[in-house]
Amino acid sequence: MILDAAVEAKLETRILEEWYCRDENAVPPAYYLRPKSEMLKNYQNTMESSPNSMNENKWQDISEEIKKIFKTAVKLLYEKGKMKHSQAKRYLSSAIEDELDFALGKQTPAFLKKCVCYIRKIANIERFVKIPEMGKYMDVVHTAGKFLRDPEAHEKLIKLRDEFIPTIVASSNLRVYTSVTHCDMKLGYSQEVENHYIEGLGKQFYEDMIDIIQATVQQNFDTETDTLYDEVLQHSSLCKTYSTFYEYRCEALNIVHKYVLPSKIGHINPLIIYGGPCTGKTLLLAEAAKK
Repeated sequence: MILDAAVEAKLETRILEEWYCRDENAVPPAYYLRPKSEMLKNYQNTMESSPNSMNENKWQDISEEIKKIFKTAVKLLYEKGKMKHSQAKRYLSSAIEDELDFALGKQTPAFLKKCVCYIRKIANIERFVKIPEMGKYMDVVHTAGKFLRDPEAHEKLIKLRDEFIPTIVASSNLRVYTSVTHCDMKLGYSQEVENHYIEGLGKQFYEDMIDIIQATVQQNFDTETDTLYDEVLQHSSLCKTYSTFYEYRCEALNIVHKYVLPSKIGHINPLIIYGGPCTGKTLLLAEAAKK
């Protein structure tokens, strides 16, 4: 349907036909994006060598072209009534819009009490748009030989900040913190500024997590007399019995152990467990909780 709309709009569709493969085994049949490692020669998920850097730039151009085709085709389908608003939104929304909507948009007030939102503004960021490093903090487009802030991406961020988040706050007790970062007049957003922000964010996040955990523990005390809670305990006991047959070994477990142990200076920063999908983050935390 999107391919037909792109042809109707007289767009070049060769790039879609090359990069998307039809999966006949899916019900209904679906298209998926081919891996970059398959389509780009010597492509790896690193930026360490110059060939990879060239491939990354090539992929950025391809990605922008694909986005342009999708945007035009989806808008055409929506205007003609061939695509619902919910379907069109999937193609026109940014990743951060989808993530915030998933995390906050359809949650209960009780759940939102356990969430924290941090909003940061970098003062006068447009002055430093020419500095390559600033591309990590804003969407930049290159037009007529000039580097400019992407107006469409900027508009979406403002809408999230000024409309979406306030709407959630109005109907819940969501914690929201805002801060302003001031750049160095010559260097822009320097590493020193970055370190200062991360240190402050880490301390604030740590304090918020302590408050949320304490409030949750107190709430759990109130449910100990509930029959449903008793059923959960029985299930948990059975899981614990089965888990004793499994021995978990991981160097990261020792790091967690040292962090949890009492310290003379105390902790002011969180310990962050991170990793890709299916790398064992949940299993590591479960083992740490068990011990």
